[in-house]
Amino acid sequence: MKKANATLVADIRSTHGEGPCWDAALQRLLWVDMIERRVNSFDPVTTKVVSHPFAEPVCVVVPEGNDRHLIALAKRLVSVDLAAGDVREVASVETDLPGNRCNDGKMDPAGRFWIGTMSNDGSVPGAGSLYRLDEGNQLTHVLDNLTISNGMDWTPDNRTMFFTDSAAREVWAFDFDPADSSISNKRTVVQVPEELGLPDGMALGADDTLWVAHWGPGCVCQWDPKNGQLLQCIDTGCPHTTSCCFGGSGDLFITTSRLGLDQDKLARHPQSGGLFRWQTNLPVQENL
Repeated sequence: MKKANATLVADIRSTHGEGPCWDAALQRLLWVDMIERRVNSFDPVTTKVVSHPFAEPVCVVVPEGNDRHLIALAKRLVSVDLAAGDVREVASVETDLPGNRCNDGKMDPAGRFWIGTMSNDGSVPGAGSLYRLDEGNQLTHVLDNLTISNGMDWTPDNRTMFFTDSAAREVWAFDFDPADSSISNKRTVVQVPEELGLPDGMALGADDTLWVAHWGPGCVCQWDPKNGQLLQCIDTGCPHTTSCCFGGSGDLFITTSRLGLDQDKLARHPQSGGLFRWQTNLPVQENL
């Protein structure tokens, strides 16, 4: 197995950096600090970071088009013009379950947004679900009995969806129908050993391999979903590595967190919460 080191590009030290997403229109990397309630924007040319504050925990941000972004807050989805500050309500999420919150999410190839939920601290087995935002801003329940609903992505042919429940230490594949974004035929394609911690956010590379952030060992690992083989690990030096995405000219951007690290661990891993980059030389995989 090959190993490499990621490079710190923004020493922002987010309390809980999550959900990186490449905005092709703006040529910026977007990600959130869930605990500090911010959407961050990184310009890879100038290395400047701009933060947009919110009044609620921010879980996910994705480009929506026309200068707007779809954002998952703890209990609702909103459409936001970050520059103008205009916020429009889209849908409520599990308002009948006050102990739950949104977690990871992503836009599928058909332009439908997916969002997963979990208990507020992830300690309640089976408390979470996975939803899809359909026409008319109707939130459709797709999967239940999830503990930490997390990373997802789709193959270039739009026929397979990958998804993980971190607590299961598995990455699953489903048959995906782009006509209605329905899924079926669940199977396990990656089994994560205990020493590699918990699978978190993920991205599918243009080489059809899965790049999965691992909470615990501080790395992003490349997996072959055809045979479950571990190909290489990219070290961040940050135990709580949370997610990744491709952007720019094929860079892998990686988010990290300081959440749950005591002062001793923070002293040994001071760059935790920063944004990292690793040059893959792979073309960016655009779903939309």
